Amino acid sequence: MRFRAGAAIWLTAALAVVPANAALRRVALDPGMAQIGYTAFAFGLIPIPATFDRFSGTIEQDTAHPGVCRLQVSVDIDSLRMADERRREEVLAPDMLDASQFPTMRFSGGCQAATLTGTLTLHGVSRPLSFAMQRNGTEVNCVGTLVRRDFGILGMSGLVGQKVRIRLSVHLPP
Repeated sequence: MRFRAGAAIWLTAALAVVPANAALRRVALDPGMAQIGYTAFAFGLIPIPATFDRFSGTIEQDTAHPGVCRLQVSVDIDSLRMADERRREEVLAPDMLDASQFPTMRFSGGCQAATLTGTLTLHGVSRPLSFAMQRNGTEVNCVGTLVRRDFGILGMSGLVGQKVRIRLSVHLPP
């Protein structure tokens, strides 16, 4: 899987209407076939990438309409992986992600054509988010942006920019 520089919390979905009688293809989502992560920016310029090692979810695709899907993902915040362990501890602390108080991040939604839209629950706050989705064969990449203060994440405001890019990359079985 390829990841573009500058991507940030990788995760996405949209509330597409999948007909009740649709033939659904259901795929379990796990770290063996996907990556979820984010990139924040120090001083608005220097990328600070991170990924999550533990997550689970499902993707349901309407086989008659390949551009229509539903996605549900649950991420273990404490599974955050960063190059600098000290920075990781700062991000998991109470003034940032507060992993002890809010151990799980969730996304639920669906896709239609090249857009995923849904609800992200992070840091105890649920908000709608939309992401651009690109498909390349069996690889699907979803990229979007969240604003930290919209989720009550206010720590390190002088150091870390408010916008965080999010990405979910999935390699679906044929």
